[in-house]
Amino acid sequence: MKNIKLLTVPCLICLFLYTGCSKNIGDTTDERLRYWISTLSSDEFEGRAPGTEGGKLTKNFISQNFRNLNLDPVGDDYFLEVPASEITLKDDSYLTLSFRGNDRKMIAGEEVVFWTKQARDYRKIRDSEVVFVGYGIVAPEYGWNDYEGIDVTGKTVVILINDPGFATGKLRLFNGKSMTYYGRWTYKFEEAARQGAAAAIIVHDEEPAAYPWSVVENSWQGPQLDLQRDDLGADRVILEGWIRDTILNDVLNFTGFDYAALKEIALEKTFSAFPLRGLTLNSELHNRVRYLQSHNIAAIKKGIKRPDEYLLFMAHWDHLGKMDLADPAEDNIVNGAVDNATGVAAVLEFAKRFSAVQTDRSILFLTVTLEESGLLGSEYFAKYPPIKLSNIVAGFNYDGILPTGLTNDMVVVGYGASELEDLLDEELQKNGRYINPDPNPEKGYFYRSDHISLAKRGVPMLYADGGFDLVEGGKEAGFLLEEQYRLDSYHGVSDEYDSSWDLEGLNQSIDVIFNVSKDLANGSQWPNWYEGNEFRAIRDASRP
Repeated sequence: MKNIKLLTVPCLICLFLYTGCSKNIGDTTDERLRYWISTLSSDEFEGRAPGTEGGKLTKNFISQNFRNLNLDPVGDDYFLEVPASEITLKDDSYLTLSFRGNDRKMIAGEEVVFWTKQARDYRKIRDSEVVFVGYGIVAPEYGWNDYEGIDVTGKTVVILINDPGFATGKLRLFNGKSMTYYGRWTYKFEEAARQGAAAAIIVHDEEPAAYPWSVVENSWQGPQLDLQRDDLGADRVILEGWIRDTILNDVLNFTGFDYAALKEIALEKTFSAFPLRGLTLNSELHNRVRYLQSHNIAAIKKGIKRPDEYLLFMAHWDHLGKMDLADPAEDNIVNGAVDNATGVAAVLEFAKRFSAVQTDRSILFLTVTLEESGLLGSEYFAKYPPIKLSNIVAGFNYDGILPTGLTNDMVVVGYGASELEDLLDEELQKNGRYINPDPNPEKGYFYRSDHISLAKRGVPMLYADGGFDLVEGGKEAGFLLEEQYRLDSYHGVSDEYDSSWDLEGLNQSIDVIFNVSKDLANGSQWPNWYEGNEFRAIRDASRP
């Protein structure tokens, strides 16, 4: 196990299916993590896109690991079906912004990225009036409605990313710098559809978006995956897309506005959406549509006293696959080593550890698909659960764990949410460590990972998988690692495994959560959301 890279070249039969191959995965946590991460993020797995050969390899690899650990499937096997559709925009599709007869055909990838989630071969939009709707939010609890007093049926709405609290930092405006669900791009497209818009375009501004334009290019070009929908996606807007802030500013010059002015106007309490007079959108979307069956992969270690009560460990297995590049010599595989081979490896390590012990409660290990398409695999699991969600005592989510050395802290994303944090704090204090509240709440990570699909159904979830206060280097070194990954590697081809990675921090985090979860698995405690949390009432109503 010394040369990890050799592990990416197993026997050809195992490489093709990863089934029926019994392998010594390592005697230590470090060896096992390196094996799992390096294999899942190898070029052979082609970036783990659902519906591809790489996706099949991934599913078979995970299920075979569960099988080798003698874990039980949830149903007849380890595969839980997730019916999906794939819509690929053809090259003859276009998006044009016009101002009083002057057309500007936007350059796909460089200036805009657009697609449709309507599963149709052809869709078009003609002379759709462009309306600026600020943040595109309808939030009665905050007294905020960007669509009040305007009918956007059949129109194109231009929307700012994040929410008003980020721009002002005022704690009484939404949640201050901490992003709420209303700041998520998924919500903005959904709300635009509810309002009857024909097209919805979000303005990419790097600071409030929390990632560079390259992430938009890599994430939303090429095949777009969605759940199969009875109405073929007719309840979605025809066109969803992003536009660069600088490009929008160029277009706005014709209208008498500029981007900076629009951002200021959107924060005024008296803001009302308004048409950008003379500006219209035209588009034709030529699509290639296919249907596929993706899968969540799940396994159970049955409890011996209360088998109908569960602890959940989850991570998403999918990533972006291959990019369509003009130069075939360029690296086009988005391997997703950090995002999220690390998370799957953590779940497999928990499966390995719990497979060797008896617990009173059952343990559910779940790796979900279609996270990169909008948390769809976890949403499907939560909507059609194979077990009662009210029987899940607590859940632990793993997503995008940076390879660091030992840390003095553990970061809790969405800090201040549930009693699971008390259990974590108690365990950390045994070794002089501490909880670090999410240092980047404005980036909305709490709403950007799969635990939210279960949390909004009441299941207490903890999203804590690493730290920034490094034993060697302190917080400065930790934040530098995070920034470098986010700007240089996130959703890019450079997110690759390296045998020089220091995995002591990941091992350390797994040890802590294993101790916390082992106590829960052998106890009778039912942790809840804190009083006043948005999910508390849902949980209380679900429990007898």
